[in-house]
Amino acid sequence: MALETHPNWFYDFSPMKTLILGSFPPHQSKHAFPFYYPNKQNRFWKVMSQISGIALQADFSDTEKVIEERKAIMRKLSVGIHDVALQIVRKNNSSLDNNIEIVTYQDIVSIVQNHTEMERILLLGFSAKNSAAHSFLRYLEAEKIKSEFPSGFRIKANNSFSVFIDARKIECVILNSTSSASAVQVPQLVEQFRKYLV
Repeated sequence: MALETHPNWFYDFSPMKTLILGSFPPHQSKHAFPFYYPNKQNRFWKVMSQISGIALQADFSDTEKVIEERKAIMRKLSVGIHDVALQIVRKNNSSLDNNIEIVTYQDIVSIVQNHTEMERILLLGFSAKNSAAHSFLRYLEAEKIKSEFPSGFRIKANNSFSVFIDARKIECVILNSTSSASAVQVPQLVEQFRKYLV
């Protein structure tokens, strides 16, 4: 299993009121374009398109237009996107979070510090041990970031907790994965995500 380093895809713009975190991109062989959620089977951009009202029209052969459409959605919704892991090892080129092991984390704290307007972090996926939710919680522990959990907190969809960075309180919400492996359908995902994005 070879070490994989996350592509340099981070798109920094302002205002970025919400940061969406996934785990790590699928294997490069499954990329339809070089940007977040590049697997055509993943429903992420379909969900974001419906919420933003910006149609996804570009052909995948026009990489520049494909990425610009997605950046336009991000700007309209004031949403940044990144992944928790910086480096991983992967089993059998699998896209499943169960088949990756995180070696090093991204510097998520710096993104929050660079965006004083940021209000929340959305964590997509929680069932696998290396899902965004589980990985982010391990990142917080490793970085000794103060966190606050409600009584009876469990790692599941629509549950939330808070982190404190530079005396700012940031809401963190766990949402369902948009992977096609998830049983949650697109209308449910749109309804769930919309609460935090508009």
